[in-house]
Amino acid sequence: MERKKVLGFWDLALFSFCAIFGIEAIAASAAIGPSAIFWWLVCLVGFFLPFSLISAELGSAYPDQGGVYIWIKKAFGARWAARAIWCYWIALPLWLPAIYIAIVQILSHMFFPGLALWPQIAIGVILIWFSVVVNLCPLKFSKWVPNIGSVARFLVIAGMIAAAVLYFLKNGNFANAITWANILPDPNAAIIFVPMIIYNLLGCELVSGAAGEMKDPKKDVPRAVIFSALIIAFFYVITTVTVWVVVPVADINVASGIFQMFAIAFEGYGAVQSILVMTGLLISFALFAEIVAWNLGENRTVAEAACNGELPKVLGKVTAKSQAPLGASIVSGVISTAVIIVYGFIARNSSELFWHIVSFSLVVELFTYLMLFPAFVALRKKDKDIERPYRVPGPQWLVIFLAVMAELFIVMAMAILFLQPGHGLIRSALPLIVGVFITLAAGETFIVTSMRKRKECHA
Repeated sequence: MERKKVLGFWDLALFSFCAIFGIEAIAASAAIGPSAIFWWLVCLVGFFLPFSLISAELGSAYPDQGGVYIWIKKAFGARWAARAIWCYWIALPLWLPAIYIAIVQILSHMFFPGLALWPQIAIGVILIWFSVVVNLCPLKFSKWVPNIGSVARFLVIAGMIAAAVLYFLKNGNFANAITWANILPDPNAAIIFVPMIIYNLLGCELVSGAAGEMKDPKKDVPRAVIFSALIIAFFYVITTVTVWVVVPVADINVASGIFQMFAIAFEGYGAVQSILVMTGLLISFALFAEIVAWNLGENRTVAEAACNGELPKVLGKVTAKSQAPLGASIVSGVISTAVIIVYGFIARNSSELFWHIVSFSLVVELFTYLMLFPAFVALRKKDKDIERPYRVPGPQWLVIFLAVMAELFIVMAMAILFLQPGHGLIRSALPLIVGVFITLAAGETFIVTSMRKRKECHA
């Protein structure tokens, strides 16, 4: 069935902004201190710039449903593409429960102080299946969730800038001294910060997963990806600085830093409680919209691989009318539900274990990006004559250098996550390595079985 073309430029730009700009990362990056500016700039220039340009070129040159799956398949074949997309997709339901719990904790703090863990988990499960329902709606409707989620993010950003200006006008100074000396890099901060910042810059390729439902992907994908990337880079730096203006670095709470800055900036004003509630609601919806955006992109991508017989058929089932990814959405919901319930049993005495799950899911997802940049270089050489409405500017050697540089950032982030510097090998690194091995082995089993069945059907 022909897919309906419902995504235009602004849909793609807002989708990308909603998926990539992680509002939950702002306080955590601010807590690093002013040296975070250095690491932001390094990662933005060394990773995000080439990543966005490369994604823009690939999205315009290969405007097919499936995005990164199609790119890797054309470069390295079906089996490697299936491996990449398995890693890409399975990581999503493993780390999403952390976002659901964050949403529930914000809402419970505002409306149900002291809410017990299991009621929080019950609300999280409801949110999981609500996001599944949104994913199964026609894209002309479901696209509005990330679109409105982007607006919610802009409102929070505007509020943060206003809070910083108000604080400075009231006090005449910043809560922290921001000088060239303290902006200089802290090597110890890099160990924590580089993987986190790379994680919060992923997603430039995501919108191409729905290329078959775009009005003009060759024209709109590169414009939307580059436009949103510039806005994201600017706002990551600006919002980090606004937190420093208001909250002393030593006092920044990585979980509630944005609320802290609003409480401090608007202290003495009668509307401060209303402002905090409104901020909490906007952040909660922005986080939910981020979940929906990733689900919309990744479930469509894995469905393409499954429809081609390279992953289990159940992941390729789609709704009859809107061609929404029915199988992938439901299976993802089941996995997320299982993970969040398991979290309920371990959180009281071993919350660290849940962080291990989140860490290894990030490592698993990074395997996809490990293949994306070599795929780009391979396709530049393999498909020299293909029409490329947008090309990464510069000579071939510079383009390859940008791809290699982005690849090195992925390798560095994976190495830091694997080695867990400062933590014991047995306690931290080994569980992560075992988890990654099991996940990759399960994926390989599914791929081999699915491709064998496909071969038998065509025999």
